Amino acid sequence: MNDIGKKIKELRKKKDMTQERLAEYLNVSFQAVSKWETGAASPDLSMIVPLARLLGVSTDELFGLFNAEDDPRLEELEAALDETHKTGDTAKRYEIAKIAVAEYPGNFDCLMWLALAEESYAIHNCEHYSEEQQEHFKISVKLYETIFEDCDDSDTKNCAIHGLVRNLPNIGRKADAIFYAKQHPYNEDELLMWCLSGEELSVHRQKMIERKMSNLVGDLEWGKYDLHSIRAAETVIKTIIDDGNYLFYNDALMHNYIWQAMCLTREGKFDKAVETLKLSHQYAVAYEHDLEKARVKPVPYTCTILNKLTFDAKTLWVSGTSTLTEDFREYLDKNFFDPLRDRKDFQSLYEL
Repeated sequence: MNDIGKKIKELRKKKDMTQERLAEYLNVSFQAVSKWETGAASPDLSMIVPLARLLGVSTDELFGLFNAEDDPRLEELEAALDETHKTGDTAKRYEIAKIAVAEYPGNFDCLMWLALAEESYAIHNCEHYSEEQQEHFKISVKLYETIFEDCDDSDTKNCAIHGLVRNLPNIGRKADAIFYAKQHPYNEDELLMWCLSGEELSVHRQKMIERKMSNLVGDLEWGKYDLHSIRAAETVIKTIIDDGNYLFYNDALMHNYIWQAMCLTREGKFDKAVETLKLSHQYAVAYEHDLEKARVKPVPYTCTILNKLTFDAKTLWVSGTSTLTEDFREYLDKNFFDPLRDRKDFQSLYEL
């Protein structure tokens, strides 16, 4: 058994695991682990299979049992767990997950099963705000924290972050939930929705909407060749900012109408193209007017969906020194408007 103790120590260090963490996974004291490794005591026979699985080796290396790879028992437990997702039996799911963690200590899939099962059991099988529910939420959090700290797989760690953000506010650890939300590589904004409340949540939600609106408008206008998509981008802006107080988005609408006029010119709809260019100039003028006000102090949006946000000139990234109306006139010189060049109504646009 002394050889087994040396092997346990070797494999534990190879996995960069402390005696305390190994003991925690196996539900024994770290003193017991220390005794195994020094040869002062031997693991109970019932611990051999879980110990081998935890250390990621076959039991042949410890006691000559069977290889843990492609383990039919683990597949059986997973199938039973999947069945509970079809039936909705959260109590049974909880029991199966506990068995899985007991039989496969340190297996991150099993730990995730139990973390999720603790969470669903708290929600569906406990009285709301009861001590029992709080205890299940706390256990779920501890499991998610263990996965986050010990697991090297990024997808599994990110799933643990989701679990922590969902459950930490339930046990009064809102600040910790915000911390974990900010650790997520790409879902920070969505996760913060679980952590924030009141005015803070309202502002964050509107910032998310505004950011998604901006991204959607950009995606619809990409390439600037599809009139239908460009008009859809206009509709997005005017649906969300439904009171006409476009502020910063006057810039977006000015360019949107330039792209529309370009498409209309290409389609031979010259009258409509010139009318659209006139509207583009109006948005350029409106933007410059609002920009002057925003340089004095932030100007609030007044539409319901964005009414907690402002147009603040200090936050703008300036890429040039020309005004938007000057940019408008430069667009008129582009070759895609050549078919309009001899029209008097087009020429008059330079004088606006």
